[in-house]
Amino acid sequence: MKKLPMNEVTLVGDELLDAQHKVILSYMAKIRAIYLRDEMDKDLPVLMDRLETFCKLHLWDEERVMEKMSFLAIEEHKAQHALFIMHLGNFTGRYQELNCTKKIDELNFLERGSWSILKHSIEDCRIL
Repeated sequence: MKKLPMNEVTLVGDELLDAQHKVILSYMAKIRAIYLRDEMDKDLPVLMDRLETFCKLHLWDEERVMEKMSFLAIEEHKAQHALFIMHLGNFTGRYQELNCTKKIDELNFLERGSWSILKHSIEDCRIL
């Protein structure tokens, strides 16, 4: 899977959300680099915890923006967020037991999921 381009993430147009997207992708890139080395890294548990916490905070912030705008498809979008958080929790909770290929596959899935939610926000819903 190609790396998600940082410049396209800024398309949302909200300063806080754009900055958060960059941080999330940065955590994913750091985790990917550790996985590609195929070795356990002392920083990995901290990175996983930060990724999960930051994603939850970001999605909460995004939902607040939608609520302020009286966004019509907010429940559908919240359902996408809940599914993403479920997959993220499964991923971060199992990182020690997975082999390198499986870890990369699951990280790719999360990246596609986060990118899909972001693109849905930008292109289909035009929340901002």
